[in-house]
Amino acid sequence: MGVTHVSIGKNAQWKTHLNLGKRTNQSFTQIPHARFIEMLTRKLERVGITVVVNEESYTSRASFIDWDNIPTYNTNNKINHTFSGRRIKRAWYVSKNGFKIHADVNGAFNIGRKSNPEGFDTLLSILRDRGCLVVHPRRITPLFKRVHAKSKVA
Repeated sequence: MGVTHVSIGKNAQWKTHLNLGKRTNQSFTQIPHARFIEMLTRKLERVGITVVVNEESYTSRASFIDWDNIPTYNTNNKINHTFSGRRIKRAWYVSKNGFKIHADVNGAFNIGRKSNPEGFDTLLSILRDRGCLVVHPRRITPLFKRVHAKSKVA
């Protein structure tokens, strides 16, 4: 069983009011993300994989572990949303129970959860029981014996 569903997070007009510095803004806004999403969607649907492009507001701030409610951003709504976990340093997110997860992994899970809520119910229970979200891969270097061809003596 392979991949059957891909969720892509995209916010409308997300590159318009950036403040990353003049040079970074000029180079970053030239990257054609919308075209990449269109190309990826076309190729995935060609092989039978369902693609859902959904808005991704608050997916980095909400806690996947604590199953926080993920609201949708609205410019007219001035409600201040509170979340159970918090982001520490640059790359880590900590849940209310102190469970540490990589912030990008937390955001990716929340994007998937926001676009396909029923697909994550069983996954969360499995992850909570195991207490592990990321597999730690090991590098295996196989040992090969070199076979030398015997030289012919004339």
